[in-house]
Amino acid sequence: MPASWFARLTFWATLTLAAAGSSARAGQADAPIFVEPAELAGRDDLVGKRILVDDRIQFFQFHQRVGYDELYLRRTPIPFRLPPELRPESPPRSPAVSVQGKLVREESRLYVDVESFTLQAADLERLDKAVASLPARDFENRKGWARWALKRAADFRDEPLRKRAEAVQGEALRIEAEAKRVGVDAPREWLDLAEEARRRKVAEPGPSALAHRAFRALLNDAETTDDLKKLQDEVARFFPEAPNDPAAAATANLAPWNEKYESDPASAYKDAPPPVRKALDRRLWVDVTAKWLKGRVGRDVGAALQLVDQAKALAPERPELASDLIELARDQARKELPSLRLDQVRTIGALLKDQAGQPDAALAFYRDWLKSQRDRLGETDAEGPVALAARYEELLHDDQAARELLERAWKIAPGSEEVAQAFRLRGYRRAGDEWTKDAPAAAADAPTAPRPSTDLGLLGKTPDEVRVSLATEPTSKSFVGTRGRLVEQWMFLDTRQRRYVNFLHRPGDPIPRVVSDYFLPR
Repeated sequence: MPASWFARLTFWATLTLAAAGSSARAGQADAPIFVEPAELAGRDDLVGKRILVDDRIQFFQFHQRVGYDELYLRRTPIPFRLPPELRPESPPRSPAVSVQGKLVREESRLYVDVESFTLQAADLERLDKAVASLPARDFENRKGWARWALKRAADFRDEPLRKRAEAVQGEALRIEAEAKRVGVDAPREWLDLAEEARRRKVAEPGPSALAHRAFRALLNDAETTDDLKKLQDEVARFFPEAPNDPAAAATANLAPWNEKYESDPASAYKDAPPPVRKALDRRLWVDVTAKWLKGRVGRDVGAALQLVDQAKALAPERPELASDLIELARDQARKELPSLRLDQVRTIGALLKDQAGQPDAALAFYRDWLKSQRDRLGETDAEGPVALAARYEELLHDDQAARELLERAWKIAPGSEEVAQAFRLRGYRRAGDEWTKDAPAAAADAPTAPRPSTDLGLLGKTPDEVRVSLATEPTSKSFVGTRGRLVEQWMFLDTRQRRYVNFLHRPGDPIPRVVSDYFLPR
């Protein structure tokens, strides 16, 4: 109980006692010290001092020839000795009392010599009257009275008093939150209040309703992925079941509550039944998570595939989130098209083809990216067309575009061994200054020109994927390196032919991929 509350209660009690007619004592200089009844027996420091105690009455003790000369309270064993002028003729019916007197020790026993006492109404009535007398916006004293009542309710196992005290506590929380609506950082102040209410065990749904108001405002203002991640963690701490309870969204119909929740989260949450509240907790966490994932996609297109998988795992009840992330990744990628890396392009293509089920959209994206790369080729750049030819083959299986690029490179650098090797890997042979590819042989004893594989599905595959596709290991492997480029060739030996699968190791890419696949008869 804060010091300001003790001071106010002491002042109130002193006024009450003065009104009861204790004028002689009221004139004394030393103000009484407010003491909890249960603390009296262990407070040797208070011996000889004036104290004020507020408690329920246990009984008035009657002795022959002197009458009711002692008062016993419910929460302390110490007798309160009444002077003759304060002894009642019969035991009062009031359930509670405020007593002022001096704590004294005689031999080994403690007593309180009473100077005055004021009979009080029942705690519940007293609480209601005190709260009714407070100004409408006075949340501090409402909280003080609520704490006073909660302690007495716990001590006396008074359930009606406990419920009323919790209601007063919730009302104080609402008034305090309203008072901070226009604060410098109102959402953070609301969240602090909600957390304080949780710690003080204020009855739900008050603390959670205020937390929803705070979190919604913070979500609207959050801009960076760091802010959103922090907010996601805070929501999870306040509502620990929300991240792991996708079923909550299916167990309650939120449609009737959506409009009210969006305009006034706290009010909607308070009015909602428990299953809807649980679903709103889940919705809040998913909304924060969705905005966080979208922010990450906007910052890192290459991570989009992983983030889509995360969205499916974290929010399975919201399948549209994965679709939104895919569209966002594609839109962001189009803005950065010329500067995208190949791994990022593969990621967007995989999202469109495998996740969104849009293979045509994936091909269109590949074409646009490849065109942007083609438009950036320099007039004297022979290496660029060679590298881009492999990408046309990998992404579009476009042998014609690959050939045109190799021919462009040959015109820029005629006689280049790197360009020549690129032609040979694709089954071309040199005839003067031209490169030609013979038509596939009609029979097994046809001329020994390379014959391309009809399994175009190998193009772009990794070594592990080729093993799975062909269900066998290569007969032999060899490596050819030239001008910083490394080609790994796998040869598969059959009874009538040899199959060559060529992988290109690209700088910066740890996994090689197939750039050509052809047969030669044995």
